[in-house]
Amino acid sequence: MPSYKKPSKSQFNSAIRKAQNQIKRETNKAINDFERKAKSYQNKLRSSSNANISLRSAPSLYLGEDYYEDNGFAPQIGHYDETEKDYDVFISHASEDKGEIVRPLATALRNNGLNVWYDEFELRIGDSLRRKIDKGIANSNFGIIVISKDFVKKGWTNYELDGLVSRAVSGEQIILPIWHNITKREVMDFSPSLVDKVARNTTEFTVEEIADEIADLISERKGA
Repeated sequence: MPSYKKPSKSQFNSAIRKAQNQIKRETNKAINDFERKAKSYQNKLRSSSNANISLRSAPSLYLGEDYYEDNGFAPQIGHYDETEKDYDVFISHASEDKGEIVRPLATALRNNGLNVWYDEFELRIGDSLRRKIDKGIANSNFGIIVISKDFVKKGWTNYELDGLVSRAVSGEQIILPIWHNITKREVMDFSPSLVDKVARNTTEFTVEEIADEIADLISERKGA
């Protein structure tokens, strides 16, 4: 049976230095990879004709801000109270858009650590659709609206939009619009106020990029 030889102090210190150097190399690599990804995304933002402003820096995203300014009082926007909210985001969408955009978006947001109200995650057989939707809207800090040709024609999506806009105007929620296979003219015809809100367009950004930006925005708001 081989005997165990206790390492010398110099050998022990050498092993520690090697481990520290390995950790440092891996950390630097992770940081460099992240910075490359961030730079690539920022370049894409700058080159986009429709999205030359970041979600986190766009005052017009806060639906109703002009209303507050015109009426002489400030909205309570940016306050994030996890004890009062069950969901980070509520996703309003047309069922026709589930497969192409909404389901991947909901999954990507959840993979980013967000608590997402999305009907396939929340609804169970026998549930009251109206009550579940009302609870989701009332207990979400952000409302994602996936605006498409099918969205503007649906009764339930208009019901959800009314609730989201009401909470946004009262300063209780922030609306994040996503345009999917729809033109500015069509959005204008549907809701002129939504055209003024900085949106992300699925013709210019991938689902992963949109999800990452939303997750970053919500993370910043939580830390505010």
